[in-house]
Amino acid sequence: MAETENKEVYLTPKGRNPHFFDDPNIDRLISMVMELASELSVTRDRLDSHQRILEKKGIFISDEIETFDPSPEELKSREEWRSKFLDRVLNALYTKYDEK
Repeated sequence: MAETENKEVYLTPKGRNPHFFDDPNIDRLISMVMELASELSVTRDRLDSHQRILEKKGIFISDEIETFDPSPEELKSREEWRSKFLDRVLNALYTKYDEK
């Protein structure tokens, strides 16, 4: 399998932004909540998969997860991911909604 470069893709939507409420700020909030919900759902599925695989291999010990102490490099990686994640979630605050 060929190795591919991991590139971030930002798409600029075309057309009008959907409106569900009279106040566009509520629409923004709903967008943020849905972004969080989708991230949480995917994360939950992946975590469940990891734990089940480890259990099948006999190497999963839940106490180790609770007491895990990440290295400085791991902490840095987590912080970088968190920053990008928050950018995606908060993007709704900066999206200009069309006037009704």
